[in-house]
Amino acid sequence: MPETCGICGETVPFDATVHTVIHTHSEAGVLDAYVCRQCYDERLGPMFERIDTQEQSH
Repeated sequence: MPETCGICGETVPFDATVHTVIHTHSEAGVLDAYVCRQCYDERLGPMFERIDTQEQSH
C-alpha cells in the first residue's frame, strides 16, 4: 500500500516511510503524516540528532 510523503509529495511504498506526529501547540493541532525515508534522513532526522546531542551535553 503506497503512501504520499508529507514533505515532497512523492508516492512511496509504505515500508519506505517514517510515521511522524508533531504537536504544534497551535490551532493547527497535531500533524500526523508519513514522510519518505529520504526526506526524513535529509530534513527531519538531523533536527533530532541535534536535540540528542544537546541533551547529552547537559
